[in-house]
Amino acid sequence: MLPQFKEHQKQSLVTKIKESNTFKNAPTSIALLQYLFDATTKDTDLKEAVIDIEFFGKQASLGKNTPRVRVNVFNLRKKLADYYISEGANDVWVLTIDKGQYRIRFYKKESKSLSTLTLSWSKIIPYAGLLITILIIIYTNTTPKPPKVWGKFLDNNITTNLFIGDHFGVTGKTITGDVGWTRDFNINDVNEFYDFLEKNPKLKNSLKPANYSYTTRMAALATQQFQILFQKYKKNFNIRFSTQTSISEIKEGNAIYAGPTKNNNQFIHFFNEGNPYFKITNDSLILNNHPEFSNTKYCINKANYTEEYAIVSKYSSINNTEHFVFFSQHDIGVIATTEYFTNKDSLALFKDNHLKNSEHFTAIFKVKGQDRTNTNIELTQVISF
Repeated sequence: MLPQFKEHQKQSLVTKIKESNTFKNAPTSIALLQYLFDATTKDTDLKEAVIDIEFFGKQASLGKNTPRVRVNVFNLRKKLADYYISEGANDVWVLTIDKGQYRIRFYKKESKSLSTLTLSWSKIIPYAGLLITILIIIYTNTTPKPPKVWGKFLDNNITTNLFIGDHFGVTGKTITGDVGWTRDFNINDVNEFYDFLEKNPKLKNSLKPANYSYTTRMAALATQQFQILFQKYKKNFNIRFSTQTSISEIKEGNAIYAGPTKNNNQFIHFFNEGNPYFKITNDSLILNNHPEFSNTKYCINKANYTEEYAIVSKYSSINNTEHFVFFSQHDIGVIATTEYFTNKDSLALFKDNHLKNSEHFTAIFKVKGQDRTNTNIELTQVISF
């Protein structure tokens, strides 16, 4: 830190960053930035375990391995980089968190000489109008209008995060007697794991949370479909995994979820909150109290790997953000529906037939397939709202 940058100036810069458009939909990053600044000012020894306890407010037990501190600090660094590329591009002082560290550091940018700036502008100004006109023509002719279904994901400045439905695992002795990775569908995050150990204390010395989770080929294929769509409209998204995600992170911008419901992911809660007629509970999708359609119950957790229901729903969330979720218990449902909702022709047909006066909907598909590959997709029911 440089002595000429006083403490009140540092706090003013922190406040300016927190109130910027870059940070406006990131409550976790805002709070973490202020916490790290205050701790740095007080010369607190900022270790990962200290941050985990003081910031997240939960006592960490010996041996617990949670990535939430590293994940949230990584997201904060990315937000700061985005800020200095856009709103903070002309700031004289830069706030940074060095990799491998958690302390806040400030440094002053090197300014260009006046003669260099004057020379540059004298060359640029005569051609600025022509350049802007050319760029507008290029943009108008090369960037198509986004499909209505994806409008707010592709046509605004809000960050979009793609959450992959992965599976939490533990390491320890497997059924073959060797040490390896094990999946238990009743244990879906680190908190449920330690609840399990409390009930089974004899296993405390033989099991621990795995350092990695598990995804099927669905994750790669769905991500590929979304990437092709977003690149077409010159947009991008961040990729996260559901087992390493908190509710506050889900609230930071638009969200896409692709994966099962049997992993008890947090998007089930948001789906139930955002849908006026549908609820997911006990491995069932329930339609209730609709003015036109009869109450219906769909079983969404069948053991049949060749035929299943897939649920696709788009609904509004907080701070003018949106969720787009793709649920199915096996690969074929998610793969089929992500292909359907990234295809130009099926998107146009879906909009014309089902979204005449609505932006939000829940659609039920029956998907058939073989060897985790979909062979047929049939739209069973759509309810818009």
